[in-house]
Amino acid sequence: MLCVWRVTALLPRRSHQRALRVQKRKLQLNRKTAMAASNTSVSEEQLQCSICLELFTKPVSTPCGHNYCMVCLNKYWDNSQKYDCPFCKKEFTKRPELCVNTFISDLAAQFKESVKVQSNARTPKPRAAQGHVPCDVCPEPTQKALKSCLDCGMSFCDTHLEHHKIAAKLKKHKLIDAVKNLEDYICQRHQRPLELFCKNDQKCVCLFCTEGEHKSHNTIPIEEETADKKTKMQKTQADVQKMIQNRLKKTEEIKHSVALKKKNIDKEKEDSAEIFRSLMSSIERMQADLLMVLEEKQKDIERQAEGFVKALKQEIAELKRSEFKLEKLLHSEDHLHLLKVCLTLFTPTSTSNWDKIEINSSLSVEDVKRDLLHLQQSVNNTTKRMSGLRTLDYQKEEIKRLLKTPLRKGDTWYLVDSSWFKTWKKYVGFDSWDTASLGGRTFYPGPVDNSGLLKDSLSIKEYLICELDYILLPKEAWGKLISWYGLTENQKPIARKVVEQGTFVKYFKVEV
Repeated sequence: MLCVWRVTALLPRRSHQRALRVQKRKLQLNRKTAMAASNTSVSEEQLQCSICLELFTKPVSTPCGHNYCMVCLNKYWDNSQKYDCPFCKKEFTKRPELCVNTFISDLAAQFKESVKVQSNARTPKPRAAQGHVPCDVCPEPTQKALKSCLDCGMSFCDTHLEHHKIAAKLKKHKLIDAVKNLEDYICQRHQRPLELFCKNDQKCVCLFCTEGEHKSHNTIPIEEETADKKTKMQKTQADVQKMIQNRLKKTEEIKHSVALKKKNIDKEKEDSAEIFRSLMSSIERMQADLLMVLEEKQKDIERQAEGFVKALKQEIAELKRSEFKLEKLLHSEDHLHLLKVCLTLFTPTSTSNWDKIEINSSLSVEDVKRDLLHLQQSVNNTTKRMSGLRTLDYQKEEIKRLLKTPLRKGDTWYLVDSSWFKTWKKYVGFDSWDTASLGGRTFYPGPVDNSGLLKDSLSIKEYLICELDYILLPKEAWGKLISWYGLTENQKPIARKVVEQGTFVKYFKVEV
């Protein structure tokens, strides 16, 4: 550990020059110590400011002996209500005056310089550009190689390639474009260029190999085999290009089909909106006409009632007058007068038979109501069919989502007969080519039926093949299908666990 000394005593004026000399000697000694320490035990952590976590810049020391960058400590105190040490939290009565600690400053500078020197020492000398093959003859820095010699087993730059262009023996060497893995082009057994191709073993060999284990084999020059391979590759390339063109054409057809269907759907939207507007307008007009007819009938009924009430009032008045006369005669003592008057008084007056008279309220709107009820039923049926289509779309999207569930050790998955699942896929329009059968009654799958997988009620058949005989569904997907369609009577779910297999590479599978 390094001891950091801080001079805090004030020197008398008379010994000021002497103190300067002493301080100068100490500074020189500190610099030597710092250089030695930077080469031995000084670490970057010891020269880091605990506030900014960087190497000290203008280091200062607090009265408690901890060191910080001057800017960091001033900023810390500017944002604090008290003056304390950020590390040990010792409080000071007043803000201390800060001076740069020259020892630590020189030590940090020496450390930075040593790190820079070490970094430069570790930096490799410039070589051939990355990705290029270096020349095997050039001293550092190496130049980019242009050719590789299969006979020499080396790569050469333009300068060192001159010998292969001038020397008669070197002109016979086989040169290729510079490659990094030159050993792959040389027979490792005979250290000769791989010039021949063995059709029996389907591998490249050298001339000496044909005198040994490949002596009776069919060998041809590499160039001939390469030409044959290129011919096949060209044919394959043509096939690939044709496949690409076919797929590009199919892509355009699909895009055109989507655009056409979108146009048709937009037109259907407009037509449907127009139909609904016309229907709503007709219904509103029908409602207004019916209300008008009913109001007119109500007014007619009120007029009939007013006439009847008026006639009744008149007859009531006449009857009251007759009653008054009768009352008067009943109290009369003039017998002769009573007999004369009775002959005319008790003659029945002409009155109406009100028991048979009633207000005519018949209105022929039953046909209208019946038509409206039929219209309502038709609308309800259409709404129900549309709701069913939305439900099927929800089923399709839910099962699609759940089929992406990853296998996890210990989870339970269920087997579903492929035949039933295919029928269900047609019913819900699971695939794009099943949209024509969407919601069709003939494709309704009914309860989940796994009879095709069962040997008897307790066991399943052997040698079943996934996708061909059965489909694997996670627990949640199985639960949803059962809630929507139920399970065939007397059948039990076929549940299987996810297990882990593999010795070195682990993977999961459902053990059927």
